[in-house]
Amino acid sequence: MSTVRRLLCPIDFSGPSDAALTYASQLANQLGAELHVLHTWQLSAYASPASDLAKDTERSLVKDMESAIARMCPPGTKVQKHLRLGPAAETIVATARELSIDHIVMGTNGKTGIERLLVGSVAEEVVRSADVPVTTVRSKPKR
Repeated sequence: MSTVRRLLCPIDFSGPSDAALTYASQLANQLGAELHVLHTWQLSAYASPASDLAKDTERSLVKDMESAIARMCPPGTKVQKHLRLGPAAETIVATARELSIDHIVMGTNGKTGIERLLVGSVAEEVVRSADVPVTTVRSKPKR
């Protein structure tokens, strides 16, 4: 039986993402595991990573991450924040490998039908390509 020492929770600031962060923080606290929170983002094709737009976006996303962590995690939860530029699913899987993550907890919007076909599912792609178990969380947390 493997031990979970490092959890990764990718967030996108949606309801299911908030639910996943709540679940991941509680699980990390129960297991005594490190909690790594990740947000991935992409730049417009017309912007450079060194541009003022990119820097402003990054600052805003860091504040949004801190706000989500403060709202969804119990006080005293130790969280390591990661902000990465790149396609969501690919970046989540690469980050999990890089950080030697043991388990991923992430939200899913539960898209079906044509919407899923057109937009795809980041969670599904992560489940299919991650080297570690992935728990998906769909609903908003109940307070």
